[in-house]
Amino acid sequence: MKFYICATAETIFPAPVLSMGRTGKYGAENYRLMEAFQLWLNENGLFDQDTVIYGIPMGAPDKTEPARCRYEVCTPLPGYQVSARGSIQCWTLPGGSFLIFQIPHTAGAVQTAWSLCFSELERLGYTLDKSRPVMERYKKRMVDRHRCELCVPVQSPPWHRAGRI
Repeated sequence: MKFYICATAETIFPAPVLSMGRTGKYGAENYRLMEAFQLWLNENGLFDQDTVIYGIPMGAPDKTEPARCRYEVCTPLPGYQVSARGSIQCWTLPGGSFLIFQIPHTAGAVQTAWSLCFSELERLGYTLDKSRPVMERYKKRMVDRHRCELCVPVQSPPWHRAGRI
């Protein structure tokens, strides 16, 4: 079953980010966290058509008890000084090679993508890089068209490491 609109390989570069997180069972509270983060970005003049927000589960729900699962939402730091205060933290978004699945921006489509992406990754000939997290990516311009992305970290193919594309 094809769950995605398209899939592309992409290098995401490490970047400093502003972040807000929560610990607990994944689900409705993650949506509330996203809303709170968007509100903070808007209040601080950081939410516009070019905004990109990543949603990053930091614990595998099949291996981590629900009360200890961590979910972070973050956005790359703008090119000017922003002070992180209160619930806002700064850290570096992990970069590397990713297979990007573009999917409909609905709760059901995101859930389906999470359940099918690993087998599809293998079917397409990629190997999951378990050292980095899978990330949901919400580009404002794309979300406005009812789409979002699931960014699955993959091991770089040998030709990529050698510098050839």
